[in-house]
Amino acid sequence: MKKRIHKVFVEPIKDVSSPIVEIEQTGQLSGFLLLNALFLTLLFANIPLSGTAYIQFWSSPLIPEVGNITSLDIINKGLMTLFMVEIGLDLKKEFVYGELQTCQRANLPLIAAIGGLVIPITIFCFFNQKQSNYAGWIIPTTTDIAFSLGILKLLGNKVPNFIKVFFVALVIIDDLLAISLLVAFYLPTVASLKIVLILLSILALIGLKYIKTTHIIPYFLVGICIWWNMVQAGLPPALSGIFTALSIPIHRIEELKRWLYMPVNYLIVPLFVFANVAVTINVESLEFLQESHVTGVLIGLLLGKPLGIVMATWLAVRLNIAKLPTNINWVHILGMGILAGTGVTVAIFITEHSYLHTQVKDFIKVGVIIASLTSGILSTLIFIKTNSIANLFQWSFPRLFTRNVRS
Repeated sequence: MKKRIHKVFVEPIKDVSSPIVEIEQTGQLSGFLLLNALFLTLLFANIPLSGTAYIQFWSSPLIPEVGNITSLDIINKGLMTLFMVEIGLDLKKEFVYGELQTCQRANLPLIAAIGGLVIPITIFCFFNQKQSNYAGWIIPTTTDIAFSLGILKLLGNKVPNFIKVFFVALVIIDDLLAISLLVAFYLPTVASLKIVLILLSILALIGLKYIKTTHIIPYFLVGICIWWNMVQAGLPPALSGIFTALSIPIHRIEELKRWLYMPVNYLIVPLFVFANVAVTINVESLEFLQESHVTGVLIGLLLGKPLGIVMATWLAVRLNIAKLPTNINWVHILGMGILAGTGVTVAIFITEHSYLHTQVKDFIKVGVIIASLTSGILSTLIFIKTNSIANLFQWSFPRLFTRNVRS
């Protein structure tokens, strides 16, 4: 009887689940979930008649009698903070005893982030110089860490570990710079008291680290203070997770990562995609892409980000300010630069604060989605064919490659 039950029920379940288990062991399952969530949410949002209801579901108040808190708020402001904590823990581990423990390697993300900031801004301003209207100049400087990291996980061992670590550090610096510019130029009404409280809370985290506090509860209490003040100031509160994670004692990191891994990768990130990429794409939107603001954002993300990151990294290596590992070639850096063009939610957040006209906002959002999808596809192809592309460079441009690129 037991053998029969095993054959009828257990074996079919194993047949179905074993491929999923194998994918999970490679670390690629979360990437597959993100990709499927992306496809499904675009499908649901563009179904005639019901698409509008699907989009409104995420942005409608859950309990109108209580307040205006939406599903989108809970995901972006609450749950994504845990995602940022996990990212911050990974980054701290790499700074302490990983890929970024030397100064020459730790310099790279900062320098690359500056390059990925300057060139997209320049491109956006170039396309809008005739109108003398540079309202959205910060938009093409951003990168969405959840989407881009999901693509890296999907690629698995096609991407070297150093590139993954380098990219995460670059994106965090990138987005912090973009948010700082937003506060400085677009949010003059942000209460200065809230900014002061955020800075004091960050100093408190440093103080806890300085006095060698081993319990993690004080760190999270201060982190909640940062989170609350960022909410009140109108800033992306999920970034508070980065500050909190970087201050946590190194010996507690693995324990926290084990606790966060399942809910973050298999629940929070897919929900994030469902809620944030619910955008209607129609012919009218595509025609409006010819407008200079949308063109500036598109070209800034697609061309400006990779150009700025590759140029800045190359310059840093040439001047001996930074150093790349021997197993990294410049095709890896190019793929990483293109992947940085996935702006999505951070770009959309800045769009909301950069323009007053609703129609302009909507069309720029579509432009951001198109640029992000294109960047994701191109970077995936480059990482898959890295060796072939590197060999092509060697064959086509031997002097340029040997004298400049590989040095």
